[in-house]
Amino acid sequence: GFFRSLKMVDSKPRQILIPQCGLCGLFRKCQSPKMDVDGEGKKEILICGEVPGRFDDESVNPFVCESGQLLERTLAKFDVDLRKDCWITNAIICRASSNEGKNRAPTDKEVGYCRPNVVKAITELKPKVVIPLGGPAVKSVIGWLWKEDVGLISRWDGWQVPSQKINAWVTPTWHPAYILRSDYGVSQKENDVRRLFFESHLKAAVRKTERPWKVVPDWGKMVKVELDPDRAALDLEVILGSKLPTAVDFETNCLKPDSSRARIVSCAVSNGEMTVSFPWHGAARKAVRRIIESNLPKICSNCKFEIRWSQKEFGTFGRNWAFDTMIAAHVLDCRPEISSIKFQAFVCLGVDLWDEEVKGYFDSKGSNELNRIHEMDLERLLFYGALDALYEQKVALIQAKKLGIVLGQNPERS
Repeated sequence: GFFRSLKMVDSKPRQILIPQCGLCGLFRKCQSPKMDVDGEGKKEILICGEVPGRFDDESVNPFVCESGQLLERTLAKFDVDLRKDCWITNAIICRASSNEGKNRAPTDKEVGYCRPNVVKAITELKPKVVIPLGGPAVKSVIGWLWKEDVGLISRWDGWQVPSQKINAWVTPTWHPAYILRSDYGVSQKENDVRRLFFESHLKAAVRKTERPWKVVPDWGKMVKVELDPDRAALDLEVILGSKLPTAVDFETNCLKPDSSRARIVSCAVSNGEMTVSFPWHGAARKAVRRIIESNLPKICSNCKFEIRWSQKEFGTFGRNWAFDTMIAAHVLDCRPEISSIKFQAFVCLGVDLWDEEVKGYFDSKGSNELNRIHEMDLERLLFYGALDALYEQKVALIQAKKLGIVLGQNPERS
């Protein structure tokens, strides 16, 4: 066996990190083109808004309009001076206007063209906290840190992401302009609730005075890809004896085990201290059965999957499936599109995606139809599965703590 330092993100599509102003063209239509980052940043907080408005464009400074004044007043409640304590920029650093000369929202393409300016601000200033305000800012920042298709701002507001890539807290919330627009057409009670959430998000963000990680972990170096089933079985016996909450993750050739052709291809097991991934045969398979049938507390992301496959393989559902990260995500926050282990690993652990190279191999025409997993490089598959299991275990401990459930200790975050 051997330890892998290879990171799945190496194959992630590279983003252009040179501003594409020639394609955007907004600089030709505004008074203050390519607006510089404003503020002194004494508390190392970077505010990223959406786009300069007309008053910002006229004054050569971001957030001098009504929404900026609301932001300034809100931050002042928490002893933060917008201009002295923060740096201020926008996802788009030139004003976007309609043919009639009115402010307009930037397009996704414009956000992409201007993202290199945001990345430059983050990498040069090295803030401890980044606060994206509104959908375009979330798309700019998180589209760089995680993946391009970030979804709606409603998926992100209120999270405090301990990003490992920049070792900073990323704390999205709504743009203050949205709060001001909410003054019209809604009840006073509804508007008060929106303002309350907006304020609570900013309060939580500015209270993050230390970086999320004392030392950014390289968990990829901690996982073990074991091609020998006998050696893998020895590692599994150590994990079984540890009695620590343990994640079990199967990689299979189809989603459901109903087909006669359905097969488990590999398995990964992690108790947070040891993570081993191995092909599904020989002594390792038998050792997994001992784990499944033991009272060792087991963790999964969607336990139904592992339980059904265990029934097919061993004729038993197993014992003590103690924690499901997907169910816990629903209990903690009922928003859609947040329960996958990829999303939870990002918001809880700040890790980049690790499935960009392999996810296409898992696609199939139906839940009982075969995928293309057999075409994958085996070591790459095992490494991917190992990270699945490791992150499931670490996410489960964080979720359990929030729920008041004792599963084990949290990961080594400051």
